[in-house]
Amino acid sequence: MTDYLRRQMFNIIAAVFLILFVAVWLAVLLRVASWVPVGGATAPALNGALVTAAGVMATSLGSLTASALGFTISEVKHQQSETPAGSPGASFPAEVAARLSGRIVAAIMVYMAVGLLVLILWLVKGQASTDLIGAFALSLLGWLVGAAGVVFQTEKSG
Repeated sequence: MTDYLRRQMFNIIAAVFLILFVAVWLAVLLRVASWVPVGGATAPALNGALVTAAGVMATSLGSLTASALGFTISEVKHQQSETPAGSPGASFPAEVAARLSGRIVAAIMVYMAVGLLVLILWLVKGQASTDLIGAFALSLLGWLVGAAGVVFQTEKSG
């Protein structure tokens, strides 16, 4: 059992982080989505700890996935620049995707899925959402623009 835990330690850490990320953001999404304006309030009041946890986790996961993609892309470009011209090899996007670990792929998918839910809620609720929702939605849009830029750039050069 100890050997199994030792071998799976990074997978366990990643799973716990991703589960916490989803749980915290689902709590925020449910709170904002179910909120009905009362009196002069324009947005739901969120617990300070929830706001802090959600913000830190969104920023961390966005940075983590962006840096992992960036390092992997740089690594593949460097390696491809050192191979002789005309050598057979995988396409650039395929090679980048093949080098990403399952943990990074899972993190990217979770970040995008939760982020898209946040973006949709932000667009639907508008002023009745919180600054936290707006900040994450804008952060996701920036992340997607950066990722799309790489994807379309590799299609052009690949």
